[in-house]
Amino acid sequence: MDFITALDRGSLGGLARLCAPGATWWVDAGPDRRGGDFQAEGSGRFPLHGVMRMDDKLALMRELGPAAFPTGCRQIPRRVVAGDDACVIEVEGHGVHASGRTYANRYGFVFDVDAHGAIVSVREYLDTLHAQQVVGGNAEIPRSVVEQNGQPPGEAPAVVTTMWAALAVGDLDAFGALFTDDATWWTDSGHDRDRGRLHKRGDIAASPFHGVVAIADKLGAMRARIASGVYKSAAVTVTPQRSIADDTLVAVEATGEAVLASGRYQNRYLWIVDMRPTGIAGVREYCDTLHIADLMGYPT
Repeated sequence: MDFITALDRGSLGGLARLCAPGATWWVDAGPDRRGGDFQAEGSGRFPLHGVMRMDDKLALMRELGPAAFPTGCRQIPRRVVAGDDACVIEVEGHGVHASGRTYANRYGFVFDVDAHGAIVSVREYLDTLHAQQVVGGNAEIPRSVVEQNGQPPGEAPAVVTTMWAALAVGDLDAFGALFTDDATWWTDSGHDRDRGRLHKRGDIAASPFHGVVAIADKLGAMRARIASGVYKSAAVTVTPQRSIADDTLVAVEATGEAVLASGRYQNRYLWIVDMRPTGIAGVREYCDTLHIADLMGYPT
């Protein structure tokens, strides 16, 4: 939480003091899938840069931040999922960009720490479509794919593994059976920031950038998308990379791949899964929305 406090205050020195030597900061990279690969050196392209050394990231923030956000950018923590050597903090950010546009993003920050409690890596999942629109300027991002990710499957709770095994073969009945009747699904909303507010009902007709929707509506939209022929593969094959469980919340980092009529889909996700004895009560899905918009033809 100290990291979010320092980020909120704009204290780059405070951020540096919380990090171990050699620490890194990752943000996904939109159409440049190679540039956002966890295992590759990032592009350094602001704000969607892949893996950067923490020193370089903070130097970039020091150079560009004051001009980009003259009055600062608030960071408000919402929920925490804590593990032994890692934690996830959900955050809402708000600021006014130098262009006059309002920046209102929702984040899932994943922190890995060493034995002394120093941060060794930060992975920042956010609405990349909104970030690029407000902060990224007009610079074009090159398109690329990762030929072979090379990451071994990680461990995840059985229910999470079951979720994505069902989805990979397009079995939405089995997928839906894992949820409670009143479950919800949230994903951020790209250009329409109001629709993606975490405590407001979204709009499934705007899929895939829909905000909070009932799981029954989400499943209906997923069935329609599969039936439309948008997928050349059965659906999205998701590989959990690791999970962090804390009481009723499970945070899962994962990668997903599919072959679409428009090209190869390769996303990286953070899911916050709200577990109940009767099933999954809610999912918050953080992923690279700019990659989705670019591949599916939505305005970027």
